[in-house]
Amino acid sequence: MTGQEIVVFPVQYLAPTDSLGWQQQIPNRAAFLAALDDQIEAVFTARGLGQTWTFGREIERASKLNSIVMADARSLSAEWLRARVLSDQSLREPLASQVRGLVGLKGQRYALLPVELRLESHGGTGVAILRVVMIDARMAKILSVFEVSSDPMTTLSPALTASVARHFADLVVAP
Repeated sequence: MTGQEIVVFPVQYLAPTDSLGWQQQIPNRAAFLAALDDQIEAVFTARGLGQTWTFGREIERASKLNSIVMADARSLSAEWLRARVLSDQSLREPLASQVRGLVGLKGQRYALLPVELRLESHGGTGVAILRVVMIDARMAKILSVFEVSSDPMTTLSPALTASVARHFADLVVAP
């Protein structure tokens, strides 16, 4: 994937379940997810993909500049991707058209869509789990679905989301 130009969409959802009680500490869910987007971009950029890949903030800006014809990059019709989906499954409308339009802004073909961040209890500690879907926008196909877990933590902090961003990048390019 490192040789491809890829769009990394903004994280779409923070899961509503909260067995840890950590979501009480998140006064602004949108700002929390935007900070995760920034951490994802920072890690990938530090590993040399900042020039060829397009990340959440830039896609969000482009969607706002073209709001008459484009979907808001932070509010894609991706709810159905929170459930079990399979590789080689077709994207449903209107998500297929939304992704195609946003990915096509710079002529890219592939996108990584971080669908949902879950905060879960894991043996007395907490982990953040990010569900990511890789999409071929031209074919409107799901290429793969994977989940990335953070290191276990005892408290909610920026280190938790930085850890999930780092592990996400580990799947693509070595540190």
